[in-house]
Amino acid sequence: MRPLRLTLRAFGPYAGEQIVDFRDALGAGLFGIYGPTGSGKSSIFSAISFALFGEPARDDQDASSLRSDHADPHCLTEVELIFELGGKKYLVRRRPEQMRPAQRGGKETKEAHCAWLFDVTDIPLDEITPENQGTPIAEKKVSEVREELERRLGYGKEQFRQIVLLPQGRFEKFLAANTNDRLAILRDLFDVSLYKRLTQKMKEEAKAAEEKIRAERAACQSRLELEGFATLEDLCAGAQKALEEQAVAVSAAEAAKGKATLAEQILAAAHEVEKAFAENEEAARALTSIQGRSEEIEKEKAVLNGALVARGLRDVDGVMQAARTDVATATEACTKMQTARATAEEEFVAAAGALEAEQGKRGEAETLREQCAALKRHRETLNHADRKRVDEAEAARIEREAVAAFEAAQTTQGDLVSEKADIAARLKAAEAAAAQRATLSAEALGMKSKLDAARIHDGALKAVSDAQGQVARAREEHEKYRRVLDDAQCSFDEAEAALAGAQAQHLAEKLRPGEACPVCGSHNHPAPAGGQAESAGRNDAFTAARKALDGARKAEGASGQTLAAAQATFSERESYLAALVKPENTVAELESLDAKLRGDIEALGPVIDLAALRDASNALENKLPEAGKAVEEARTSRDQAKTGHALAAQALEAALASVPEKLRTMDALEAAISAADEEIRKRDLAFEQAVKSEREAKEKQIAALKDEESASNVREAALAKLQEAEENFGKRLAANRITQEQYEAHKASIDRIEELQAAIEHFGQDLHAARERVGRAGKAIEGKDRPDVAGLRTVHEEAARLRDEAYQQAASAVARADSLGKLSESIAKAVAAIKDAEDAYAPLAAVAHAFSGRNNANMELEAFAIAAMFDLVLASANARFKPMSGGRYSLERERDVSKGAGKKGLDIVVHDVHTGRTRATATLSGGETFMAALALALGLSDVVESVNGGVHLNTIFIDEGFGTLDMETLDQALQTLQDIVGESRAVGLISHVELVQQAIPFGFQISKTTGGSHISQRFA
Repeated sequence: MRPLRLTLRAFGPYAGEQIVDFRDALGAGLFGIYGPTGSGKSSIFSAISFALFGEPARDDQDASSLRSDHADPHCLTEVELIFELGGKKYLVRRRPEQMRPAQRGGKETKEAHCAWLFDVTDIPLDEITPENQGTPIAEKKVSEVREELERRLGYGKEQFRQIVLLPQGRFEKFLAANTNDRLAILRDLFDVSLYKRLTQKMKEEAKAAEEKIRAERAACQSRLELEGFATLEDLCAGAQKALEEQAVAVSAAEAAKGKATLAEQILAAAHEVEKAFAENEEAARALTSIQGRSEEIEKEKAVLNGALVARGLRDVDGVMQAARTDVATATEACTKMQTARATAEEEFVAAAGALEAEQGKRGEAETLREQCAALKRHRETLNHADRKRVDEAEAARIEREAVAAFEAAQTTQGDLVSEKADIAARLKAAEAAAAQRATLSAEALGMKSKLDAARIHDGALKAVSDAQGQVARAREEHEKYRRVLDDAQCSFDEAEAALAGAQAQHLAEKLRPGEACPVCGSHNHPAPAGGQAESAGRNDAFTAARKALDGARKAEGASGQTLAAAQATFSERESYLAALVKPENTVAELESLDAKLRGDIEALGPVIDLAALRDASNALENKLPEAGKAVEEARTSRDQAKTGHALAAQALEAALASVPEKLRTMDALEAAISAADEEIRKRDLAFEQAVKSEREAKEKQIAALKDEESASNVREAALAKLQEAEENFGKRLAANRITQEQYEAHKASIDRIEELQAAIEHFGQDLHAARERVGRAGKAIEGKDRPDVAGLRTVHEEAARLRDEAYQQAASAVARADSLGKLSESIAKAVAAIKDAEDAYAPLAAVAHAFSGRNNANMELEAFAIAAMFDLVLASANARFKPMSGGRYSLERERDVSKGAGKKGLDIVVHDVHTGRTRATATLSGGETFMAALALALGLSDVVESVNGGVHLNTIFIDEGFGTLDMETLDQALQTLQDIVGESRAVGLISHVELVQQAIPFGFQISKTTGGSHISQRFA
């Protein structure tokens, strides 16, 4: 990749547009980029990196911070790079995310990150413009532009930073670093993560296999100890003894079963007789209870008769109640009409009084008409004074403008004085803040190192605590599964004993005297199993119990393995924590101190340009005399304007002498005339309204008298109907021979008539049924004695207890015999499987150990791969270091004798031809160290280039590192760089060292100003 032209707009320290044309520099081969510290030399390379990959050259710089602080708000930050690659030319343009002024509203809006890529192969470089930019490849979408560029370049941003920009200071540090530090640096340059992942994977697999074998051995021993045996042989002997105990327990269980069955049958018969005696007693109690309700039923019959009579009188009662309601309604209406008539009379009296009052005010209206005529005469006077008023207003305007001009001149002069004093104070504060900022920044760097170490220690401490908690949880889980295994074993033993008992009974039923037993072969059967062979469901229960037992065993074994793994993790984390140095302060304390330092720095505010403040102060000093002169001129103009305004006001006053002061404006006068007209109109309207109100009140009074008479007639008719209804109701009461009070009492029970009838009927039915139940119960106990149920229950419970104990003992014996037999078989298989796993684990462990560094070279696989690449780097570096040192020096990897003969790390030594021996790189002089570091950097660039797909580097940049070299050393270094140019490479030197500028004058010069930096081309 050869850069041809770079255009910067509002980028970094460059405020406006800056163009860097690389064509002449690339033609020269060796060129420089020069300028003072902080002027923006490295920003050129950063701009190339941003144009290609969307990220600046430094990892710690965010793309959104690339905008220049000096740029105009309307100038967007943009980078454009035209470069040559493989015989073709490309143009890439990119804008970072940034804030810009909104088109409306005066606010800001966010401009998103965007990029464009064009093919400009067929366009001459000088003819490439925004209107003529070739064939588009990708537009707007940042991801598409990045993918297209990486595909054509053959590398990404990390490789670009490693092989195109060579930071010399970094390689001098690399030259003197130890093996571990150098290994960390090389990891950044060479991608050997595959070997590290492979080593870690093999290590984890070997560790997992080893932990599994250890856990399985522990599980076998735990199972033996759980049963109380020390060895597998002891377990086999215990299983044989359990078989003998099983036979004795099964025989005893069958005898106990027969006795319990007989006791159960006797108890069942006694329960039936006891039920008959209990029923006879309950039937007698029920009959007595029902007979006791007879008196209550008789009372309810009397209530029912009264309710029936009251229900027959409800019609005449309803007519009487309706008549009473009509009388109340008519009375209420009559009262309302009387009230309305009185109100109408009062309103008529009030309206007549109001009309009389208005008639008395008719003389005031005439006076108002005369005043209105006088006001209209003042209108003619104001019309004659209009010219005088215009002259006075113009004079007033001139005075106001003169006063405002004088005050503005005074304000300008005062602002200049205040601004000059403010800038002087700001300059003094900025100088003090700059000194304080430097001190605080140094303290903040030290605090960050302490805080990082404290956070690592706290993380390790938390990891130990977490691992300890995991061990506790794993141990609790393991104990839980051990208890589940115990329960499953007991359930299995019981199910197996039950199944064995059923099978023994089934076989006993088929035994015949003189025939051989299908189990033992004997022809004698002295004590066959008794009872019935009821085995339904026992085989399924046995199968389920065995399945549950197997699951419990697997879960218990897995939890044991989990516990062992958790304990190993806890041990590793404890070791790591012990290796760390405990910080003197806590993270919270250090964060507080760090936050305070950062707060102190932020409190100082942004960095202020001291030179700009001084220039501003001088400019204000030059403006003060001119501002004083302007104040005096404005004062004279103000005084003249005041005199003119006073004369015009005096002429206007003479013209308006006959008009009252408050009416000298046409608006005020017209308002007074309108008010007088309005008052006259209101008085005429009030009189007309009073006449109308008096007439309407009289009509309303007559209508109210008629309504009152009509309401009185309606009330008289309602009273007559009420009297007739009360007489009819009294006659019906007499006919039924009850009083008014009795009727009211019976009326409350009308709604209960159906309820009372049903209750009386149900009582008769219940009484008949109770008498029949007593007869049946007496017949059921005739000729029988009452049994002793409690005594018979005690006998049955004792027999059942003895039977259950015998069954339990038999089931336990059967289950233990089977369990011990299967356990011995299971453990024997597990021991064999562990042996097979150990045989299979051996090759895996050997490979994992070799990858982890336990090999003849004492090197991990990752370090071995880096060492192999590092040998290529040293070979390429020596191709330059030997000529630079006159054939005297070459770089070698040092033999590490502390790890045995022949073991090599990544330490570098220098072989000196003059002495024939090697020595440390620290013994080289300053110039020799620079040559070694430069050779190492170029060698590393060659190797990185070769391992990244054969990418050819047409242009590389070397950033700093020349220091204070003497002329001889500098000549040797430049000769080496010239040799690189001879290999079809262009080399750009980024430096501020004067000797380099003198030796390589051709290139670019960057000048630094208060308004931003500028780039110009240097010529030889």
